[in-house]
Amino acid sequence: MKIGTDALLLAAWCDAASASRIVDFGCGSGIIALMVAQRASESQVIGVELEEGAVAQAIDNFNDSPFTNRLTAAHESVQEFSMKPEHQGTFDLVVSNPPYFHDKPKSPNMARNLARHDGSLPIDALLACAAAVMKPEGVFACVWPMERKEDLLVTARNANMRLLRFCEIAGSPEHEAVRFLSEWTHQDSKTKENSLGEQERINIEEGPRNEGRPRLSNRYKMLLKDFVPDLG
Repeated sequence: MKIGTDALLLAAWCDAASASRIVDFGCGSGIIALMVAQRASESQVIGVELEEGAVAQAIDNFNDSPFTNRLTAAHESVQEFSMKPEHQGTFDLVVSNPPYFHDKPKSPNMARNLARHDGSLPIDALLACAAAVMKPEGVFACVWPMERKEDLLVTARNANMRLLRFCEIAGSPEHEAVRFLSEWTHQDSKTKENSLGEQERINIEEGPRNEGRPRLSNRYKMLLKDFVPDLG
C-alpha cells in the first residue's frame, strides 16, 4: 500500500513525544512507526504486520532509517502479538491505521485486501488487543472512517476505554469530514463515561484551489512540516 494522508496525519497528531514504548498495529511498510520514532527520540518502537511483503518492506525501511536501533518489526498477527505475556500492559502508546473496510467489494489482490478489509482484524479484536498491551495510563490512537464512527465509539467503551481526543479530517472547510483521529485510555471510575474529550477539525486545504493547485491549511502544514518537504 502507498503512503496515504491517513497514516501521515495519525503519526503526526498522536501524543507520541513522551512515550518510551510504542507499538504500531498493522504497520504496513512502516511509515507510522518511523514517524513516531522520529518524534519520540528515546522510544523503542515495534511494528506488527501480518502480510509478508509489507513486513519485508518495513524491515528494509527500518534498517535504512536513522532510528534503526530503536525499531523492530514483528511478523505476526496483532492478536498473536497481544497475547504474549511479555507484551501485556507494557506500552505507553498503541497506534494503528487499521483495515476498516467492512462488507465492501474486495480486490483480487490478497495483500491489498488484508491491508484494507477488517476480516483479519475486526474492530472488537483491535480494541481488545490495544487494551491488553497498554499500560494503565497508556494511550491508543487510531484513524477511522466517519461512516463507522458509532462502531468505534461503542466498541471502545465496551472495552472500558475512555475518549481523550477526537479530530475530524476533511478535505476543505466546504467538505464533510470522511475520517477522524481519536485517542483513548483505560476507563477509570473517577471520570464520566460520556466525556467527549478534546475535539478538533483539520481541513487539509484551506479553501478553493489556485489554478488547480491546493492551498494547504496552516494546521496541516504545521503537523507535517518535519516529515513532508515543500508543503509551501
